[in-house]
Formats: sequence, C-alpha cells, structure tokens
Amino acid sequence: MKGEEKLWSILNDKLDTLRATNRLPQAIRVAETALEVAKRAFPDGHLPLATSFEKLGELLDQKGDHAAAKACLLKAHGILEKIKPPDQRAVFRSARRLGFLCDNIGQSEEAIRFYEKAIAAGVQLEEIPYSDLGTMLNNIALILRKSGRQKAAEPYYLQALQIYEKQLGHEHADVASVLNNLAVFFTNERRYTEAEETHLRALAIREKLHPAAHPDIAQSKCNLAVVYHSRGDYAKAAELYRDSLKIWEETTEKPSQDYEIVVLNYADLLRSLGQVRKAHQLEVRARKRRAD
Repeated sequence: MKGEEKLWSILNDKLDTLRATNRLPQAIRVAETALEVAKRAFPDGHLPLATSFEKLGELLDQKGDHAAAKACLLKAHGILEKIKPPDQRAVFRSARRLGFLCDNIGQSEEAIRFYEKAIAAGVQLEEIPYSDLGTMLNNIALILRKSGRQKAAEPYYLQALQIYEKQLGHEHADVASVLNNLAVFFTNERRYTEAEETHLRALAIREKLHPAAHPDIAQSKCNLAVVYHSRGDYAKAAELYRDSLKIWEETTEKPSQDYEIVVLNYADLLRSLGQVRKAHQLEVRARKRRAD
C-alpha cells in the first residue's frame, strides 16, 4: 500500500472511532484531513474518495451545516454513480441520505429525485428493509400532496403497499398501517367507496392481530367513521365514533391526539344532527380527561 493510501486508511479508522464515541468536532477535523489525503491518493471515480466525501457530509449534517453537508454528499453521489459496475447498495445509501437531507431543508423536488434514485437501487437489493423503502415512498407521496399534486401521490402509496405485502404477507400490522394511510388518502380525494374498502381491510387485520381494546383498532374505527360521516351515513359514523372513544378512554391515561380527533369529529356530527347538548357533554368529558 502506498504511503498516502496507508495514511488515509489510518485516518479513516481513527474517524470511525471518533464517530462511535460522539466526538463531533474532532471527527470533523479528521474527516477534513482524510478527504484531502483521499483527493491526492485516489483519482476521481474511486470508492475511497466517495467514502471521504460521504463521511464528512454526514458529520456536517449532524453539526447542522446542511449546505456544506449537501455539497459533500452530492460529490460522493456523483462519484458512486460513475463507478462501473454500479454498487447498488452504495448508491441506495447515498441517494437515501440526500433525499432525507433535501426533504429536511425544504428542497422538495430534489428530495423526490433522490428518494426515487434510492428506491430504484433498493428494490434490486433483497436485504433492504421494507420500512426503508416504504418510508421514502410515503415521504414522496406527502410532498406531492402538500404541493397540490394529489393524483401523482397515489402510485407511491400503492407501490409501498405492494412492497410491504411482498415482504410481510397480507395480514401484517405494518401492512395494515400502509392500508390505513392509503385509505386516508382516498378519503381526502373523496373516493369514499375505495376508502371504505381499504379501511375495512386495515381494520380486519388489526382486529385479527390485536385485542379488542387496542389503539390501532380505535384509529381504524375513527378513520372509517370519517368516511361514513363524509358521505352522510351518520348512524354508522356515530357508532364507530363511540366505539373508538370507548377504546381510547379504556386504553390511555392521558388523551392522545387521536382521541382529540375522535372527540372533535363526533361532536361535529352530533351538532349537525341537532344534538348540541350531547356534543357539549362529550367535550366537557374530554376536557376533564385532559385536566386529570
């Protein structure tokens, strides 16, 4: 091994030790030195140079210097994309990190681009956790929905569901969570028939996996109630709101945000039916729970 290549290896080992012990300032200084050595020791296109850019970028991101972190990570990613044959695992890791960074700093379109690159690489790697791919697909869908592109979000929810079902089967708790998110999307799009069918699937899985008084079941019942409430089937909606409230009140010491949503929705339904006193009593009961 040549002298500078050996020096880079020693610095890289020292850097890993500093990172493992959370000594950020010292780690950044060593990472900067290792990068300068890598620039001399390895020509463009070599993996160690990408590694140095990547490690320094991670540390700068940890420090909060997102602009400098992004510049380093982009250089690392550019090198990784040129390596032949491509190292899909390295490309996945790099693109995923850039996606999260861009998402975190509000650069939504770039976030989508890097998320998609990571997903494309990740689906070729059997050992990539379904949750990693699902989170990125969900993040893309959320970005699209926030920017008013609801229709464009749907394929990402469906792809997430396909990945989860492939890796976990059709009756897993995480599959139910994806179904729940997809059904909420359908509800927001006023596609109530699809929302109902999808929420019923999620609820059936949750009822099979969990005891009757479980927060996931309460969530599903509330979300299904919203569908019936939205399309005017008030009797079904009221029954499900009551069931959801009962579960939340039996299973939690302090009201959760989901409990508050059920109270708000059910009180709104009661008022629309002229049951103002009953709505008020419900809200008083909820306030007492918050105060306890």
